[in-house]
Amino acid sequence: MAEPAGVRERVYTHSPVQGVLWMLLAAGFFSIAAGLVRHIALTIDAFEQTFFRQFLGMLILLPFMWRNGLAGFRTYQIKTNLIRNVAGYMGISLSFYSLTLIPLAEAITLQSTLPMFTIVMAALLLGERVGAHRWAALVFGFLGAVVILRPGFAAISFGMMVALASAMCFGVSDTLARKLSGTDSTAVIVFYSFALQVPLALAVAAFHWVWPSAEDWLWLLALGFVSFGAQWSLSRAFVLAEASLVSPGLFARLPFVALIGFVFFGEVPDVWVWVGAAIIFGATTYSAQREAMRHRMRRAEIAGE
Repeated sequence: MAEPAGVRERVYTHSPVQGVLWMLLAAGFFSIAAGLVRHIALTIDAFEQTFFRQFLGMLILLPFMWRNGLAGFRTYQIKTNLIRNVAGYMGISLSFYSLTLIPLAEAITLQSTLPMFTIVMAALLLGERVGAHRWAALVFGFLGAVVILRPGFAAISFGMMVALASAMCFGVSDTLARKLSGTDSTAVIVFYSFALQVPLALAVAAFHWVWPSAEDWLWLLALGFVSFGAQWSLSRAFVLAEASLVSPGLFARLPFVALIGFVFFGEVPDVWVWVGAAIIFGATTYSAQREAMRHRMRRAEIAGE
C-alpha cells in the first residue's frame, strides 16, 4: 500500500527552523493581504472578499493538482478536512471583517492571540503535551490581550471581539492542519482549504453581493495571489514543525501591518497596542524557544542511542 504523501513529507523534511522561516514568509503575505482587504472594502464587503479569495486561490492551484490526475486530490481525512475548513472559513471571514472595523495594527495584534488558542487546541484535539512553559505563555498572552482591550478603562468595541473570535477559529483550523499533515501533502491541504470553503463563502456573500468593477477585479486578483502565497507558506510551516512552535512567527505581521496602516491609511497605533503586542510576543517567543530546545535535546538523545 502506498505511503500517504503527508507522511513522506514529515519523515523526510521535518525541520523546525525551516518551519519558522515559512511562517515568517506567511506573515509577510498576510500583512499585504490585510492592506488589500481594507482598500477593497471601500466597494466590496469582507464576506464577498472572502469568497473571491477562496475561489481565486482554488483556480490558481487547480492546474498543479491536475498534473497527478484524480489521485492528486486524494485526502485521507475527509472529516478532518470538513471540520477544519468550517473553522477556517469563520476565521478568514471574521478576520477580514475585523480589518474593516478597527485599525489594522489593532486587529492584527488581537488576532495574534492565535498561538494561545493553538496551544489549547493542540492539547485538546491532537493530544500534544502542554508543559509549564506553554501554560505560562498562555497566561501572559491572555494578559497581553487584556492590556489592549483595557476593560473598564476603554470601551471594548465590536471589532475587537470579532478579531478575537477570528483568532479562536484559526486556532482550531491551524491545529487540524497539523493533523492533516500526517497523511496529506501540502498541495492537498491547501487546495481543500480553498475548495471546501467556496460554497460556504458564496452562500454568505450572496446576501450583500456587489459585482466587481474592472479595477476591483485587479485588486481581487492581487488578494487571491497574495492569499495563495500565505496559505501555502502556512501549510508548509505546519508540515515542517509543530503548530505550537511555528505559530509565534505570525507576530511579524504587526510591524508590517503598522507600516501599511500608517503609509496608506494614516493610522497610528495606540501605545497600548504595542505594549500588549510586546507581552504576547514575549510569551510565545519564550514558548517557541523552549520547544526548540526540547526538540534539540530529543534529537541528541536519539542520535546517542
